[in-house]
Amino acid sequence: GHECKWHGVGCDEDDDGRVAVTYIDLNSNGLVGQIPQEIGHVHSLTQIMMWGNSLHGPIPSSLSRLTQLHTLYLDKNELDGELADTLDSLTNLKHLDLSDNMFRGHIPHGIGNLLALRDMRLSNNFFSGSFPVSIISLSNLETLLINNNSIGGTMPSLLGKMKSLITIRVHDNDMKGKIPSFESAGSLEEIHLDSNFFTGNIPDIYSKRLRDLYLGNNALTGEIPNSVGLNENLEILSAQANKLSGTIASSISKLSALQVLDLSYNELSGLISDELSYLPELREIRLNHNRFSGFPKWISNMRQLKVVLLNNNLLDGKVELPLEFADLLNLEQFAIDNNDLTGEIPDFVCDLVLDVLTADCFGTPPRVGCTCCSKCF
Repeated sequence: GHECKWHGVGCDEDDDGRVAVTYIDLNSNGLVGQIPQEIGHVHSLTQIMMWGNSLHGPIPSSLSRLTQLHTLYLDKNELDGELADTLDSLTNLKHLDLSDNMFRGHIPHGIGNLLALRDMRLSNNFFSGSFPVSIISLSNLETLLINNNSIGGTMPSLLGKMKSLITIRVHDNDMKGKIPSFESAGSLEEIHLDSNFFTGNIPDIYSKRLRDLYLGNNALTGEIPNSVGLNENLEILSAQANKLSGTIASSISKLSALQVLDLSYNELSGLISDELSYLPELREIRLNHNRFSGFPKWISNMRQLKVVLLNNNLLDGKVELPLEFADLLNLEQFAIDNNDLTGEIPDFVCDLVLDVLTADCFGTPPRVGCTCCSKCF
């Protein structure tokens, strides 16, 4: 049992009193070279943790013999090659992290055999092929991170019915087709589907625990569904850079925990509803590059605001900023340029010393008077 004294090696006694190596913990140890095939002879291993090194080459095929393995952390290395069927037999695996490497090829179908899997982290690699449909068999899966790859195809509709899922990050891939409805995935806290090629309407997405919903940089159309207002714990609603139309769903005013509303770069229109002033936690309103009209003077009542971007719309009438606006002491950015507004930005706004303050104050006489704007248009 002398190997049990080696740095980063741990042992346990089995039922027969024999001592066996059960874990290798060599995180951030400056390791270079390849993972040796011989690792597959240590059948008693339950944990391999070697993240944050400079390991390269493929995962050795002999790893498939380590059927007692429940934790495999190889993230933040320079590993490459394809996964093939090396992992298919690791049916006790609960924690798999291969993120931040250079793996390529498709995510193997056999990943659906790993029924004990709780978290699967494969982000920041070069995986391609279509979305691994067999994932829907993983009834214990809580964390699915496959973001920042080149994975295409469509999302299986049953994904939206996985009751165990807490976090799903599929952003920055080449996914297309419709986003499935997430009405019965009641444990979800984070959904990141941004920066893909999803089309169609925003589906019904409902989870009492949902905090972050990212749908931006896709090709979604239609109106924002009223069902979005059911997510009572939602803190971030981001659907920028799509082709959404209609008005802001009035149910958004029920999202009492909402901190960030980003609907910029869409085709939304109508008045910006004063119902948004009911949101006590709202810090960022990003509605720039749409077709909104009127002017939301109610923002003066929202003292927690940090960012208000209303530029590049069809806002019209007078700039009405009542004296209460001087109390927005958290405000850093206020942009109302490229609209059809007239009037003046009062001096008490200048006293806030904002990082960004933009208006249509260029020309003589300017459409909007502003003595302290950071940029005039």
